[in-house]
Amino acid sequence: MTRDHVARWGRAGALYDLVASIAFVTPWTGAFAMDLIGTPHTTATRMFATLFGTVVVMWSVVRWLKPERLLITADTVGRALFCCWFTWALLQGETKAIAVFLVLELFWGAAQLRALTRR
Repeated sequence: MTRDHVARWGRAGALYDLVASIAFVTPWTGAFAMDLIGTPHTTATRMFATLFGTVVVMWSVVRWLKPERLLITADTVGRALFCCWFTWALLQGETKAIAVFLVLELFWGAAQLRALTRR
């Protein structure tokens, strides 16, 4: 695949991450999002959700602005790790809403990996 193809899939993945994570950038919107997906939360869990939401949103913007092969590769590895942690959470009895995020991470990880490995 061409460099442009990697950039397109990288930007598409970045846009997905931005949309999926933007609600977790503040404690108030994060609490609302956790209520929607049925996840119990405390001040501490809202704080961590806000920290991670902020990092993912920032990372999304970086990948949107500079969809370079190295950054897309790092993101693809990160998606594989997220899939491991989502699977672990599901096995621990976490809300089934996590399965939706797992499927989406699998899709974006596979799409980016395909773009990175095809010539």
